[in-house]
Amino acid sequence: MHGPHFAPPPHDDPLQPPEDGLSERNRSAFRRHVRSALLFAIFVAFCIPFAKGQQPAPADNTTAASSSTPVQVPDAAQANHGAKDWLRLAQQQGTADSTLLDWVLANSGSFKGDIRAGELRVAFTITPAEGWWDKAGVGKLAWHEAPAGNMHLRVFVADLSDGRLMPGLSLRATLTDAFGNEQSAPVDFGWYPLINAYGGNIPIDADSSYILRVTVDPLPSSRVPDRFSHLTVAEFPPVQISREALATLPLATATGSANEAELLKPCNAALTTAITTLWQRSVTGAEKPFGDYFVGYALGYALDNSAPTTSVSGAELHIKNLMDLNGKSTARVIVFPRDSRTGRLIPGLKPQASLIAPNGKLYGPGELALAWHPWFNHYGRRVRIPRNDVYKLRVHFEAPGFRRWGRQSDRFSVPVDVEFDDVSLKAERKSNP
Repeated sequence: MHGPHFAPPPHDDPLQPPEDGLSERNRSAFRRHVRSALLFAIFVAFCIPFAKGQQPAPADNTTAASSSTPVQVPDAAQANHGAKDWLRLAQQQGTADSTLLDWVLANSGSFKGDIRAGELRVAFTITPAEGWWDKAGVGKLAWHEAPAGNMHLRVFVADLSDGRLMPGLSLRATLTDAFGNEQSAPVDFGWYPLINAYGGNIPIDADSSYILRVTVDPLPSSRVPDRFSHLTVAEFPPVQISREALATLPLATATGSANEAELLKPCNAALTTAITTLWQRSVTGAEKPFGDYFVGYALGYALDNSAPTTSVSGAELHIKNLMDLNGKSTARVIVFPRDSRTGRLIPGLKPQASLIAPNGKLYGPGELALAWHPWFNHYGRRVRIPRNDVYKLRVHFEAPGFRRWGRQSDRFSVPVDVEFDDVSLKAERKSNP
């Protein structure tokens, strides 16, 4: 149906050049220049507020903690400069993670510590030595018994601003006895029942007072806040360790496994909310089971190099259509593998993802990096694709190389190959719930 026609004043539309005296070629060039100017204005409008929200890193690039620093959560609104819904989603997960960590510390005996170190909460427990599963060829795991004369160290690192446990970190640690004898402590990431940690078995030769010092290296990615870009050192007050008393404690993995079902309910609820929100703000997404895994994905527009979001509102779609005159768009592919038994996200993987066009052409083949996100950590990468095509998404990753601590952790032994059909940047093809 047509309404009344109102003739606009001359040059009222900034995308239309004056008609008099211009050839079609000149009019096209005029439109391109105007579009460029508009895009620059849009870029300024989006990026300047974000840049103003960043906080500079400390001048010495190091944050230290001492035994006098209590664990306390700062104002999360100051630490997170994203939207309120990001903060809400992060806090829901952080509350569940913090409750879980508090329970673990309360049920791990007296050989433990819990302090604030700069922007991080760092805690540890010492329990009897543990056995573990390790990779032993394709599709196989081998069991290793706990070594004699050892104790088991677990280190937990959480973001103080929202309470979420932090995966993908690089840690170093030393243990010093009362005589000044120092030994390095293993703090590689490991998979545990109930709650994951950095740690391993460490020899203990004598009863003594021990000081644990943990160093957390800066996160290497440019997509993390400045507060994670510096070295963090946590030094705990001395803990008197008795080998006889240590031997009376239950294994940490046994305690965790017995309480998984009940204690993980809040964590799973918070994670489900975060995943659902991710799908709602993406163009498309889905999840499939595969053995010990759930493998999920989301595909959305990537607006710029700094905005940690995959949201795709109508306004953002308009911006992308204006920007991509060649028919291609910059998309962000997100993959999130989870444990099918507990629902937990699995760090320590190296997922490969490719978008396959109907003609067989591959777009963006390569590894997805583990990325920090204001409310949902995931594996992701940007890829340039024609926005009107429909793709098949192929995801592959090998069995993780981390140790699976405890008899109950006989999991993740095989590589994963999963394909998703009808993947597209066209909003009408949304496939998630």
